[in-house]
Amino acid sequence: MLQLKWSHAYQFAGYYAAKEMGYYESAGLDVDIKPLQAGQDVVAEVISGRANYGTGTSGLLLARQEGAPVVVLATIFQHSPYVIIAKRVTDNQSIHDLSGKPILLRRLSDELLVYLKREKVGLKNLIPSAPGMDTVEKLMNGSVSAISGYISNEPYRLSQAKFPFDVYSPRSIGIDMYGDNLFTSSKEIDKNIQQAERFRVASLQGWEYIISHPEEAAAIVQKYAPEETNKKIAFERDKLNPLIRADLVPVGFMTQARWKHTVDIYIEAGSLNPNFSLEGFIYDSSPHKKLNWLYSALTISIIVGLCIFAAAYYVWRLNRRLAVSLTQVQHLANHDSLTGLPNRALFSDRLQRAILKARREKTLFALLFIDIDHFKSINDQFGHAAGDEVLKAACNRMMACIRDSDSLGRLGGEEFVILLEDLRVPEDALEIAKKIQSAIALGVSVGGELIDTTISVGISIYPNDADSEEGLFKRADTAMYRSKMNGRNSIHLYAETPQ
Repeated sequence: MLQLKWSHAYQFAGYYAAKEMGYYESAGLDVDIKPLQAGQDVVAEVISGRANYGTGTSGLLLARQEGAPVVVLATIFQHSPYVIIAKRVTDNQSIHDLSGKPILLRRLSDELLVYLKREKVGLKNLIPSAPGMDTVEKLMNGSVSAISGYISNEPYRLSQAKFPFDVYSPRSIGIDMYGDNLFTSSKEIDKNIQQAERFRVASLQGWEYIISHPEEAAAIVQKYAPEETNKKIAFERDKLNPLIRADLVPVGFMTQARWKHTVDIYIEAGSLNPNFSLEGFIYDSSPHKKLNWLYSALTISIIVGLCIFAAAYYVWRLNRRLAVSLTQVQHLANHDSLTGLPNRALFSDRLQRAILKARREKTLFALLFIDIDHFKSINDQFGHAAGDEVLKAACNRMMACIRDSDSLGRLGGEEFVILLEDLRVPEDALEIAKKIQSAIALGVSVGGELIDTTISVGISIYPNDADSEEGLFKRADTAMYRSKMNGRNSIHLYAETPQ
């Protein structure tokens, strides 16, 4: 049995697909998928044996520290869906405006707690939520100024109610944790590791199906959650699928380093002991641990086979090296060598595609020109190695502030460009630019010394300012130089720039 951590919803669509498309059945498994009932704890259900597998948050680490022998089998969301949602009072408010105000946080919101602490938001009015509490209602009736939430849940309710709100993500300052995780117990693995592996693989097949067949997701989800509307499911899909990042890594991918980062966040929050160990927590899907006897028996055969096929293997390696070299050359031709970002040529291609798409669909998009202020002085004072660290830090912070559907490129030197597609109004680009400005203004620590950093930003809008690649570049550049002339550390829309 698979025990969900919540009621039936799109966030579990991959497991539904694994059952409905017959992946579990093909793996020899008869799987029952159960929603969480009031008073239940998903970890307790799995550890007690009432369920074989479960879905959990990164809070599984806390259960492990408390003695629960949980083992994470796969990570579904490469980025956490947890965010802070605040009532929008002014158009230019930021996370810092919540300082000292009542903020309602759910249990296991440690990443959000660390986010608030790092942003130096006063927490004297921090309120823990109670089981069954309607946090959205608390926000709408003014009982609190902000709540913790799931990017695919609370924002939908607030949007439907036409309630003005802003969303703040820990990713904007580099706090990037895994989201929903498939887990089991060490007892279940010891009892039948082959079954655990078959269940893991079949579940990931289900997720791969959902991602590649979005048009069929609604019907599959509604078999388990008939009250879910097509509109709600589409909203959840659009918010959650980018967190899976199947375009970059295989579904279910996880690393020791990312889990160690999560451990560090919990330690900073005071929830985990400084000496917490990940040993035994992360499932190893490689078969060698359970099949050593088979490897020993095959050792001689392998050696003989290697001798026979040595020549063929040598040729294969040469071909592979040539293929890798060609791939690297192609990558370098289209990407910046320092940051790995698209260079001018690749970004230009993406911009041309965006123009064609926006022209066809009659939508708005924005081009942002971003220049790091006083960068030559940074190189002169701290050295070029420190300048490179500033550029890489700026790249990471800008990436955290934009959507997965947006594009960030480096033109060279200290100049970056961002493509923001599918905007409602030009002011949307201005809000994102302000988030980037705040993230860069945190400064960069290099060799124990804090380097102050600011940016100047110019924005052009398609089709309001121009409807061609050359025109958009030229007008964004003009607006950026207006920001420079105004003393730097500022943002200008071309439409508001004196001609």
